[in-house]
Amino acid sequence: MYNVIAVVLAASAFLLGFTAALAGTHFTAPSQGDTVQVYDNVIPESARDILHIAASKSGLGHKAFTRPISNPGQHPAIERALDAILSELGDEADDNNKQYVEYWTRQEWRHIEAHADVDEHLAKYHDKAILNGEMDLNQVRYRYPKNGHVLYLKIGNQVRGPTCIFPDLQSGGDLLTGADDQIKETNLVTVPAVNGRLLRFEGNALHSVPRPADLWFLSFVRGAPEHAPEDEWGRSVILFNTWMDEPPKDVPLHETIPEDDLQSLVNDANLWTKVFPKEDDDHVCNTEITEEKGLESDKALSKVKIWLLGNDRRRNHQMRTVNLAAKSAVKEAFLEQHTVTNISLH
Repeated sequence: MYNVIAVVLAASAFLLGFTAALAGTHFTAPSQGDTVQVYDNVIPESARDILHIAASKSGLGHKAFTRPISNPGQHPAIERALDAILSELGDEADDNNKQYVEYWTRQEWRHIEAHADVDEHLAKYHDKAILNGEMDLNQVRYRYPKNGHVLYLKIGNQVRGPTCIFPDLQSGGDLLTGADDQIKETNLVTVPAVNGRLLRFEGNALHSVPRPADLWFLSFVRGAPEHAPEDEWGRSVILFNTWMDEPPKDVPLHETIPEDDLQSLVNDANLWTKVFPKEDDDHVCNTEITEEKGLESDKALSKVKIWLLGNDRRRNHQMRTVNLAAKSAVKEAFLEQHTVTNISLH
């Protein structure tokens, strides 16, 4: 465990302000067709500890701030880092075109059931109104963020919990029918948790974090999960969504803090490594998983049980789980430590 004082002293070494840090980069904004994007080396190693400590103090409570940031010195380190990342990604914001950033943090590897992020308090308001007969279920729609993101800070050496994204789907019910109500193969992207990595995806995409990593392939799970020590089982991440027009309902906006020294917490984009999709990829799902045991083994199918988050309306499905199938070799993608993988479920 790093000494907090030492980390703060290390932070003071980063005297370059965010404006200077962003200058001179030669980063091309991602293609609008890249529904899932993954970048490595987004956060320098020395800054990961600074943000990890800040994230540990911030907790699970959702907060929000507005871009553009007019006075970076009055924003906490997390908000300055997220603002810098979004600037590098090409998300434009000005006084006439504001962007709202909702964020929260988590330090433990927990099983997060499949869901799409929504305006949570607005959804609860609608649920209550539907229950009271004040609104028609068939006329109520969820409000989704523009993009969702995961920033991986400190990952324990025993953690294999990937973020799993279904780029074309919004609910558990879509797993059965597909986005266009036609039964078909379901595309899935598995993104291993790697220190300093950034994941970005469409804000309405269904996603999950299984624990154990191969949970979807297991008939049952025994025993309680371990959460300590941190260097083995920690999974410190900052999760953030971007919203246009207005922030999510009842999420508190930024409160001014005393000005402190600015630190460069984000690498210039020309130092980032785009690991998914590759430049020669045509679309999100084009990677095959093969098994070394031969053709017959590769054709073998395993059952895949996907757990769903939320009530019936959120799940768009009466059951808490959806059963699919996949090639037996697909399981290896969930245990992968670094490589982002495209797979198909049936």
